[in-house]
Amino acid sequence: MSALRCGFALRVASALVGVTCALWSFVPAKVAYANVSLKITIRDEGIAPLAFSAKQGELVQIDVVNQGTRTHNLVIPAFYIFTQNLNPGEDVQASFRPDKTGRFPYYSDTGGKPEPGISGTMTVNP
Repeated sequence: MSALRCGFALRVASALVGVTCALWSFVPAKVAYANVSLKITIRDEGIAPLAFSAKQGELVQIDVVNQGTRTHNLVIPAFYIFTQNLNPGEDVQASFRPDKTGRFPYYSDTGGKPEPGISGTMTVNP
């Protein structure tokens, strides 16, 4: 009787494993995106890097550092990124997922107008 129960238990376990494997194969795969993590440094005379790229939908994480002697900020209007004004030596983090492709400007606009020479371009690829 014990061998019979053991054989039945093995068949049930085997069937469950088969069902589990079959169900697992129907689970849709998640889309995996690489992350972009970068530091944008703003000085009174410019911004670095002057350009960077990302893929549509991937997470972009930016550490913005003001190494100038005046107040600056970072604006990427196409993706609604508007950091607070940063005093000299301050930093802030921003993150987003670009939802469209193309070339998009980023800049410092302390005072409401883009500051001359403190701009770059973000390229978002499909």
